[in-house]
Amino acid sequence: MGFVAMDSLAARLSERSGPHPPAVFDSRIDWSGADAKPSDGMRRLTAHQALMRAYQNRYVVLPMDGSQKGSIVERLQRHYDPNYLAEADAARRTLEDELIVPLVAAIETRAEDTSCEDYVAQLLPRIRDSEPGQFIAFLESSPNRQHHYRNFLIQSSADLLAESSASALGIIGEFGEVQSALFRILIDEFGYGEHGKKHSQLYRATLRSFGLPDEYNGFWHLLDTVSLELHNTIHFLFQNPRNFFRQIGFLLYAETSYQKSTGDHHRYLRQHHKEADARYFGEHAHIDIHHTAMVVDEVVAPLLKRYGAEVGREIVIGAELTAAAFARSDAHLAALGKAIDEADSGVSFGLDASADREQRCRTPDETTPFQPVQIGGIAKIDDPRLFADLPDGTVGREVAA
Repeated sequence: MGFVAMDSLAARLSERSGPHPPAVFDSRIDWSGADAKPSDGMRRLTAHQALMRAYQNRYVVLPMDGSQKGSIVERLQRHYDPNYLAEADAARRTLEDELIVPLVAAIETRAEDTSCEDYVAQLLPRIRDSEPGQFIAFLESSPNRQHHYRNFLIQSSADLLAESSASALGIIGEFGEVQSALFRILIDEFGYGEHGKKHSQLYRATLRSFGLPDEYNGFWHLLDTVSLELHNTIHFLFQNPRNFFRQIGFLLYAETSYQKSTGDHHRYLRQHHKEADARYFGEHAHIDIHHTAMVVDEVVAPLLKRYGAEVGREIVIGAELTAAAFARSDAHLAALGKAIDEADSGVSFGLDASADREQRCRTPDETTPFQPVQIGGIAKIDDPRLFADLPDGTVGREVAA
């Protein structure tokens, strides 16, 4: 997206948000028109932030922490003003083409000759027999695991504090018995209407047990580029109805892989953070066994029978796109954690409260004068050389002097 277009969009998003907005109504991005030559890392970060804002426009949000001042009706009217929404939507296609479509194209080539039936048959055994993810494996030997896990919770919050809201967009319409099966999966995620059992509420309990606030969109200023890419890849699938069969691939891979990954996280928390609320992960390790069977038997199989092999190819593409996005995020968290743990100096572990939404954002490839930065939920970095050597996709938020 060009400099002028991004500059205009950033200004309008800031205008929409107003000064010091409640987190849920904060639409700002970290693009500054005063910075005539942003680094490649900052360009990519802010492009992903802008795409996230376009996707968030489909959600109904209300502040739950009492931070709203003045008329809630007036605020809601401004936040969903059609003129603001239209501008974000106009930018969305360009941002998708720049950020997500190349990722999809790479998967399409790889999935060209893959049979969906064979893929489904091999997926669960392959995942069950796999080793724990890179990040969980890293945590086992990290002396700073509390801080790294807090960061994992923050980086996952963009989706998990509104869990299944993206996939809910994919069941609107009329497409037969498959729709009813998908809806049954969805209502599990929403706790069958019992608010305390809603999966996003269970996730909030986990956040609180690590001393973190739980307001939706409250961590956007600490999200790294790789986390935003994962969020935006999921929304690219579900906010484009043309991707319907690829959405099924997302569900196939996600529900199957969650059996393993959430079980690994549940065991990790029970071993290393006994005081933490682990219900979110325990519930998923259990319910996703059933969800996988539902996706395979009541969604994938009927679709293949009705529409044939071309649909199967689309399902595989969606599944593999999801697998690749999850793998990039997992590898990034592990690499970032190792880099910080191995530093000789310049690291102060913890979450500096002054690294708030009003502070300047930085990426490691910037050359402007350095000021100490907070890296996600992990630590404050005081050494500019260490910050410059952190993995691509890392984001720092300056701390108050």
